[in-house]
Amino acid sequence: MPLAFAAGLGGMITLAGTPPNAIVRSVLEGSKLGTFGFFEFGLIGVPLTIAGILYMVTIGYKLIPDRTGVAAAPDKGDAEKVSLPQGGAWKQGVAITVFLGTIVAMMFERRLGVPIHISAVLGALALVATKVLTDKQAYEAIDWGTIFLFSGMLPMATALDRSGAGKMIADSVISIVGQGASPYLITAILFIVVGGLTQFMSNTAAAAVLAPLALVIANGLGADPRAVLMTVGIAASCAFATPVGTPPNTLVVGPGKFKFLDYIRVGFPLVLVMFVVSVILIPMIWPFFP
Repeated sequence: MPLAFAAGLGGMITLAGTPPNAIVRSVLEGSKLGTFGFFEFGLIGVPLTIAGILYMVTIGYKLIPDRTGVAAAPDKGDAEKVSLPQGGAWKQGVAITVFLGTIVAMMFERRLGVPIHISAVLGALALVATKVLTDKQAYEAIDWGTIFLFSGMLPMATALDRSGAGKMIADSVISIVGQGASPYLITAILFIVVGGLTQFMSNTAAAAVLAPLALVIANGLGADPRAVLMTVGIAASCAFATPVGTPPNTLVVGPGKFKFLDYIRVGFPLVLVMFVVSVILIPMIWPFFP
């Protein structure tokens, strides 16, 4: 469970770390209102990660049940049989080089003038060209569900705007929080809504559904959309209280023999820690009403 939670926390630090970050950036760019830098998410992601680590090493680990039993000792004979496939070391070296080069290109996107999606595609093509991957392996590695989710939700933002549905939703939210509401209250409400939803559905889907709505709400409040969308992206990534909100949580259910209540017991307090840190820091880093 700490491994799964660490993957979720670390993913908040960069644009490429988790799908919600890429989604809120895409929505922001689609609105022609700016963008988020590759490491800009780290301004809140690093404090959240530090807070999460402190929670896990002081309180969280005590709440994790141990149902794994005594593991069998590894068979030395089997270990000796393990060997790299032919050309494995060379392929690993190329893969690491391409990976680091792609990350550097993403980091310096603005300076190089190369969009991050172009850098990513060039990196993938380099792996195919150098025979590290076959074209079939590269094709099968594409997460088509996420791609269609991205492409389908971006037009929804336009539809919400042109149909008036977005304004209706924004007006409802504004009537609740009040015009000129405190940025901390806005952050808290958005985090509760998005953070609650992401526990029971894919964090990618939660961000994709709510990011376009958040943009309309930001416009209705006269707030900086960057602050609102950052709240949505971070809250969507805080899927720690159930095993279904994010793939790392799901992957460790079997090996750890975890139950649904185990995630609530360990993950819900972590979500509360994320909530407190986010409500305090996000309005300070990205002022809602500059």
